[in-house]
Amino acid sequence: MEYQVSARKWRPQKFSELIGQEHIVRTLKNAIELDRIAHAYLFSGTRGVGKTTTARLLAKALNCEQGPTPEPCDTCTHCIEIREGNSLDVLEIDGASNNGVAEVRDLIENVQYSTSSCRFKVYIIDEVHMLSRSAFNALLKTLEEPPPQVIFLFATTELIKIPETILSRCQCFEFKPLNHAQICAQLEVICQKENINIDEKSLEEIATNGAGSMRDAQSLLDQVIAFAGREVDHASVESVLGIVGQGILEPFMDRVIAGDAAALLGLVQDVAERGKDLSLFCRDLIEYVRNLMFVKVSAKPETLVSTRTCDIETLKTQAGNVSTDQLQQMFTVLSRAEMDMKRGSLPRLIFEMAVLRLTDVRPYQDIDQLIQKINAAGGAAPVPSSAGAAVASPAPAPARAAEPNTASPAQSVTAPSASVPSGAEWEQIRALASEKKRSLGTFLDNCTVQALTADSIHLRFPDPYTLGLVEKEENLSVIREAVETVCGHAGIQIKLDIEKPGEGNGDGAPSESAAPGKTAAAQKKTVKKYDKKGSPSEEEILKDALDIFGGVVIR
Repeated sequence: MEYQVSARKWRPQKFSELIGQEHIVRTLKNAIELDRIAHAYLFSGTRGVGKTTTARLLAKALNCEQGPTPEPCDTCTHCIEIREGNSLDVLEIDGASNNGVAEVRDLIENVQYSTSSCRFKVYIIDEVHMLSRSAFNALLKTLEEPPPQVIFLFATTELIKIPETILSRCQCFEFKPLNHAQICAQLEVICQKENINIDEKSLEEIATNGAGSMRDAQSLLDQVIAFAGREVDHASVESVLGIVGQGILEPFMDRVIAGDAAALLGLVQDVAERGKDLSLFCRDLIEYVRNLMFVKVSAKPETLVSTRTCDIETLKTQAGNVSTDQLQQMFTVLSRAEMDMKRGSLPRLIFEMAVLRLTDVRPYQDIDQLIQKINAAGGAAPVPSSAGAAVASPAPAPARAAEPNTASPAQSVTAPSASVPSGAEWEQIRALASEKKRSLGTFLDNCTVQALTADSIHLRFPDPYTLGLVEKEENLSVIREAVETVCGHAGIQIKLDIEKPGEGNGDGAPSESAAPGKTAAAQKKTVKKYDKKGSPSEEEILKDALDIFGGVVIR
């Protein structure tokens, strides 16, 4: 007999041989026993998990000479014909090459004829999502009400491409990817029956690269056997699969933890020159970081990490030198690099930049502790720890030389028990008000301080709109609280008004009535008085809006 690949030679021929889809096998067996067989089934899932195999087993179970039976005998004439693909009543159609309306019309015409020898006429359409929209529409009526002896079995790897009208007419089954242990066990059985000597670590590597697909894992096993013969060692597996193995991953992670960028780039270059796949290297690094995280947070990491492919003691040593924050950042960097390598045209450069990024990973810092250290060192003004916390009293203003009293009488009135605030106090008042309400700080940036005494403050605004916003009770209460905090006592009067025509400083000189706390930049801000005879341009309006409310223009 001619050679057959493992995926065909070891294809399950009975429901009991099917691996990893117990929930689907049980449902189909019960349906046969209870005589509740549907006229259409849709099997979906990733490649190599048993969709087409299950469809063939169901066809054998329905047409077996001892059936319909939950377990086909695989020895009768009908079972043998279905297994070898020679049955006239079980037709397997490739949806990719028969995806037009003409092919579906031929199928609909043949559906009307009775079976030749089997009990049911079964149509298995593989990769059914490849059918065109018109072909699906042509199939709808027949799929909804087929002849009694006809059963449709659909298989697809892309369920999202199947129209809802088709899904509603079928019983849908989702095939799960096979887990690591199931693939390893089946590969071990195949090697035993084929007299192949292979170690468990090599089987683990092949199963990992199978990525949940039994067919992919069996194909990789055939490649390894063709390369190494009947005596398979771990080095042969690494050479065929293009993986680097633990001998590279462990020293690589040691250098990542040490931050040795030069040594890391040397390792990457060595791996690339040996013909290894850097995409697989990146994937293995992701899994290695995952193992480190499990060792870091789990009390029994042996139950979560494969001890046949990883040295637990080495993982524990490395995990003790990094924090969970660093491992999470490493995982994110490598995951993004893997996706970018698949889409980009320069995967090696992407991987090298990701490796350099790994050396710059640092643990997260607690922002509250940093603020407390800064405040304790006197490097910044005290910051409230929460929105409801009291604001610390500002440091007293530095002493100044006595100046002649040139202020107006209204400005020179002070309370006997309180000192007159200076310009620094206004900046503190504005800062406290801005901290409590950011929009209010913008309004205060554009006002003019007419008077600032121990028992009153007089603010003048450039336009009625801004004045109306500040006069709202919630804004006044914020200003009052800020003034009382800075001045150190309550009962301070707040007066607000609008600039009168002619009071603006069109030449940029400071106003005579400006308080000492007014900054030079704020004193120069005025509102342009438009000429009543002409309308302002859009540029002029925009400029004045920026002067009043602040901000930048984004074009």
